[in-house]
Amino acid sequence: MAEGFADKLSLVLKALSISRGRLAADVGVDKSLVGRWCNGQVSPSAHNCARLTQAIAARQPGFTMLDWEHDLPALGARFGVTVSAPPPPPSAVPSGFAEWLAVPKFREAALASGPASTALAGFWRTTRPVPEFPGKFVHDHVIMQTSPDGPLRFRIGLFSSRLVGWSMAVGDQMFCCASNQLTGSSIFAIFNRVHRPRIDCIDGVTLACMADAGGVPVAAACMLERVGDLSGDDAADDAHYEALLAEHPIAPDGSVPDHVVKHLWRDTGPTALAQGGDAMIMIRSMASLARGSSPAAAPPTLRVVSG
Repeated sequence: MAEGFADKLSLVLKALSISRGRLAADVGVDKSLVGRWCNGQVSPSAHNCARLTQAIAARQPGFTMLDWEHDLPALGARFGVTVSAPPPPPSAVPSGFAEWLAVPKFREAALASGPASTALAGFWRTTRPVPEFPGKFVHDHVIMQTSPDGPLRFRIGLFSSRLVGWSMAVGDQMFCCASNQLTGSSIFAIFNRVHRPRIDCIDGVTLACMADAGGVPVAAACMLERVGDLSGDDAADDAHYEALLAEHPIAPDGSVPDHVVKHLWRDTGPTALAQGGDAMIMIRSMASLARGSSPAAAPPTLRVVSG
């Protein structure tokens, strides 16, 4: 039932013109929980699913738990709604992207990213300036995991936002891209890395859109620090990642070391250039905070650095 449940619930709510808040009141749960059901972050417990079904049945007589097992077209027909054809499979990418993905260097980089992926696998925390609150810093949390085909898979979250992406090593940099699978918004980043069996810190530049009405594009310097190691148990790692996301992301005043503040939040442009600074945001390799260690220095069990 968990697979596709979010889409099914969203379809039912739309078909019956029920708001998430109204449904939450009918079921007796918090509105945010209904939001997580609709977003696919969690599935309802057996108890809540039964109450949810009862609330739907009150508006759609004859609706039962078995109806959740229907596919979307069949469920839509149950409510008199025609469901459009599903989008093309991910493999059916536009020709332009297919040509880009076929670039030999891209394939070589993907295959060669294995060692870098292993060195980076773990839990991470970003430190970056907050464009909405000048002078403040924010900590996103990231889980990086190896993939069979080379590129590093990662997830990054902040508040209710969840993005999924990949990263691959090319030379002394890691090239990263992640997207919110619900909204389509994306972030891009290039980080400096070190060639060590275990990497503990990387830094670079990110490009994303501000969380405002206009979605203003913004570039910023960013640092990632390792805050824990994977346990090897995917379920336990996922639970720990969600626990990290529950931490408040805004860094308390004075908690970011001065040298990190100076590294990430600096003047750029013509005035800075005239005074010996940089004309644009850049993290030079000679000044990078990227560092690593040997596997022997890594602890044998999960190590977590609290925020």
